[in-house]
Amino acid sequence: MAWTDAELVRRTRAGDREAFGVLVERHRRTIYVLALQKGLQAAEAEDVAQEVFLKAYRNLGSLADPQAFGRWLYGITGHVVADACRARARRHEEGSLERAPEPLAPVDGRADVLFSEECRQVIRALGELAEEQRLVILLRYVEGLTPKQIAERLDEPRGTIRSRLHHALALLQTALAAPAGTAQGARTGGTA
Repeated sequence: MAWTDAELVRRTRAGDREAFGVLVERHRRTIYVLALQKGLQAAEAEDVAQEVFLKAYRNLGSLADPQAFGRWLYGITGHVVADACRARARRHEEGSLERAPEPLAPVDGRADVLFSEECRQVIRALGELAEEQRLVILLRYVEGLTPKQIAERLDEPRGTIRSRLHHALALLQTALAAPAGTAQGARTGGTA
């Protein structure tokens, strides 16, 4: 039986640590990809994911509506990623030598996918999307959720999710069809 996020939250609050482990496994990849997409390196993205789940676990009692767990968790993710990006920028400014960027770590053993130019183009195009659009794309195509499941996870109407997916896919298609460097023009509706 597949538990909903809300049921897993209730079980966790009742002391079932394994229930929280299921929540971690369910959302870990999306958080990791969101961090990578914001320019963090693989190790930094892993640290972000760990911090997000630590904060979520510690503050689970403050979540008023267990149905809103997904939206709440991705809100925490946004704050932790922003903090990590600011810390990275400070380290870069304070460091006497610039470090070479770390190569991306393979996800599920698919290093060839992560190192391809096509992958880099997709990540750049995802970066041009609004945060809400990027999240539904990641939930749909990284996590493999249906629009109905995404709507349930984010506690939003299914029509809203379908609309975001539709518009995000149209923007991605335009950005990926455009020559490098013109994705911004496609996003704003202008021509490059």
